Amino acid sequence: MIRFINCIRRREDLSIDEFRNYWHNREFEDLLQRVIDITKPTRVARNLTLDVDANVMIQEDRGGGEPFDGVIEYWWDRGSELIELYNSEEARLVRQQMIEYQRQFIDLNASSAFFTEFQ
Repeated sequence: MIRFINCIRRREDLSIDEFRNYWHNREFEDLLQRVIDITKPTRVARNLTLDVDANVMIQEDRGGGEPFDGVIEYWWDRGSELIELYNSEEARLVRQQMIEYQRQFIDLNASSAFFTEFQ
């Protein structure tokens, strides 16, 4: 199984509430649905990081930095199918639209996106 994981940090000039407004915006939901329709993942997860004291304690215990503000995961059974879909004209168009929308609320340079193999 192949997973695409997108770990997202909000832009520094946005509050958590402003970030969440973009995250829950209908335009973002429609773009995510288009990605799903085009790439046909077997599973999708969209998670927001909780603003809770437990996260601060974990950061202090581990000596790490702040957590990402959100994570989106897409799962596929086989990577070979994904490559063909990913390279389609329709997929390229929705990726560009997604990046343009995300620039409004995501610090793309501080975020991370990558493929993994789930075993």
